[in-house]
Amino acid sequence: MSGGGSADQAVFGPVPSRRLGLSLGVDLLWPKTCTLDCVYCELGPTNQLTARRGVFRDPDEVLAQVAERLDQLERPPDFITLAGSGEPTLHQDLGRVLQDLKSLGRAKLAVLTNGTLTPDPEVRRALALADVVVPSLDAVSPDVFARINRPAAGVHPEEIVEGLIALREAVRGRLWLEVLLVAGINDREAELARIIAAAERIGPDRVQLNTVVRPPAVSGVKAVGGRRLAEIAERFNLDCEVIAEPTVRARPERGELAAEVVEMTRRRPCTIDDLANMAGLDRRRTKELVRRLLKAGRLKTELHGQQIFYRGV
Repeated sequence: MSGGGSADQAVFGPVPSRRLGLSLGVDLLWPKTCTLDCVYCELGPTNQLTARRGVFRDPDEVLAQVAERLDQLERPPDFITLAGSGEPTLHQDLGRVLQDLKSLGRAKLAVLTNGTLTPDPEVRRALALADVVVPSLDAVSPDVFARINRPAAGVHPEEIVEGLIALREAVRGRLWLEVLLVAGINDREAELARIIAAAERIGPDRVQLNTVVRPPAVSGVKAVGGRRLAEIAERFNLDCEVIAEPTVRARPERGELAAEVVEMTRRRPCTIDDLANMAGLDRRRTKELVRRLLKAGRLKTELHGQQIFYRGV
């Protein structure tokens, strides 16, 4: 199994997010089920590639797990974020889940989505319940889209752009458009011009440029350098930023820290600094915890670039 968490655990974190501060993750799908099989995905290859919505986790169980986790925390998270092992808009009860989480009144709501199902009005109505929606748009031309995002049948970039334009009209909260650039694939001039033009049509509150920072699904996929990202950001006639590493630190909390580390790293490979931020520990104590988990076979190492990442087993 690549990426993902566990069949019975919908909640993970809270984790420091590069965009959302301290974020409590909610995973509506398991194993990884998505409309795309992106070459850069930190979760690994898509287990189930589909564009058909369905029932996955029980909304009542999701609400119960979130409420229990919030009660365990010494401080509330900045956001409850729907993300995790796939595309959250595939869950046909997404609107109900967001309504239930909103009723808790404990944190703002965010949804990280690849935007592929936004042509569906029901999906747009559900997403409109969130305080922040972060859709992605990595390519506009069909050939580059196919190369970087490897979509399920029936998913087309021109329809996604139109869906995102309609989503901008529906969302009352903030809409941040993420563009993830991969060296040699979608960072070339012709495709960048198409992405910039599409972003201006969509009109998000902010464009966020990202690149490959964790071990990708396909080996050999390369990041775009920081200087190049900054140059590209300047070309948008919109508020555009290069996403920085998280600076928020979690605080120690009740519960089994080792289990939390394993659960989080099953969903996203993490560095020592990532884990220190999540756990609220200094680097020395974090390294001791990681050594114990490696020895117990609960973590494994992955090398990406010059960094060592840890993934839960």
